[in-house]
Amino acid sequence: MVRDTAVIIYYDQRAKYSIHALTAVIDSLNIADVYLIEKTSGFLEFVKNISEKYRKCIIGLSIQTTMLADDSYLDFVIKLNKHKGKCISIAGGPHPSGDPIGTIKSLGFDYAFIGESEKTIQDFIYAFVNDDDLLNVKGLFTIVDDKPIYTGKQEPIKLDDYPPFPYWRLLFNPIEISRGCPYGCKYCQVSYMHGFYMRHRSIDNIVEYTGYMIRKNVRDIRFISPDSLAYGLKTISRKPRLDLIEELLFRLYKKYVEKKNARIFYGSFPSEVRPEHLTRDAARILRKYVANKNIILGAQTGSNRLLRLIGRKHSIEDVYSAVENAVKYGFIPNVDYIIGLPGETREDLYETLRSIKKLVSIGARIHLHVFLPLPGSPYAWMPPGKVPSWVKKELMKLIGAGKAYGQWVHQEKLALKIDMLRRRGIIMPRIRAGSMQRPVSTHLNYSVPP
Repeated sequence: MVRDTAVIIYYDQRAKYSIHALTAVIDSLNIADVYLIEKTSGFLEFVKNISEKYRKCIIGLSIQTTMLADDSYLDFVIKLNKHKGKCISIAGGPHPSGDPIGTIKSLGFDYAFIGESEKTIQDFIYAFVNDDDLLNVKGLFTIVDDKPIYTGKQEPIKLDDYPPFPYWRLLFNPIEISRGCPYGCKYCQVSYMHGFYMRHRSIDNIVEYTGYMIRKNVRDIRFISPDSLAYGLKTISRKPRLDLIEELLFRLYKKYVEKKNARIFYGSFPSEVRPEHLTRDAARILRKYVANKNIILGAQTGSNRLLRLIGRKHSIEDVYSAVENAVKYGFIPNVDYIIGLPGETREDLYETLRSIKKLVSIGARIHLHVFLPLPGSPYAWMPPGKVPSWVKKELMKLIGAGKAYGQWVHQEKLALKIDMLRRRGIIMPRIRAGSMQRPVSTHLNYSVPP
């Protein structure tokens, strides 16, 4: 079959999980030729050659806000959109979802994809190939004659309906087992991009796609989830579905660990667990099946006042309990903390340092972060996170003792860069500081800094 449409995707390693999932969708349509290009050098020349060979072409990028802090990447994106010729350019991922107007006006894309994009890219490619009206596709934002147009919310997908990776290309990644988050933490975009209602890939489907990996000698089984111990839950609950979690791990263990010498990593990178879900029974079950020595726990702050303010819906006491349970069953808890959260006071920082020292005494390692004002989150317009000098001294002591680690120094600079991009108008978030996500309608409202 001769195809007249090409899709050129910039294969950025920082966004490869999303790229794999969307490539799988486009490949499955079997109506366009798909090219994954890994290097920026020569990219424009490749686009020129492809546009001469095909009647129509699409250039696609998956973008995270932090990627725009890379000057060379930002220059590449802007130059690409200025010299794309007859191709149209589309952008998806966390940044376009949180900043669609900046994606079009400042970066130069033709269309921004809002929220999860599997169904949207499927409908978009089909409409584009068949010369249908693209504005009939749900989940798109664009600007026509200086008028912003949002085509309406796309319906949430069922994860089982879409492959997690294009195994036929020998491209693999951790399997996304859950999507969405009911908690809506104000510094995080996940709930506002993927919804407050959790959806889960079925156990049968997870086992099936694990099999594709095993057959190609990919024997470390990892997962993507906002909370690995929330598998099976749909809304907020302090009780994990340990029956479903054990069924999943048991089936993977019997089929692939015992018979194929695979290893299961659950509750570790690239996922984490909420502290109230790491009960003693949960830790015991994990110990039976998993190979990981580390478990990643989200604490974020040691102040109960600040935990309530940012919407975490757990306490620091839950964190202490989770760390004790993890240590009891031989895990090393790696506990995430974010310094510089909006509304953080000196007393909050004292409580955070006290909690860190207590957790270290129990057996935890501390993974340090600095607050980043990310578009798409309620804190999108908040000031960049900053670590006071007296706090830095305490943190450096912990790092020197091997009790803490992280890219927090780099992230402090990154937060300033994001703030600078906001001031330049490159980033134009659509949520006011401290507000919640507006209901999605066919008309998006855009805010300015308070």
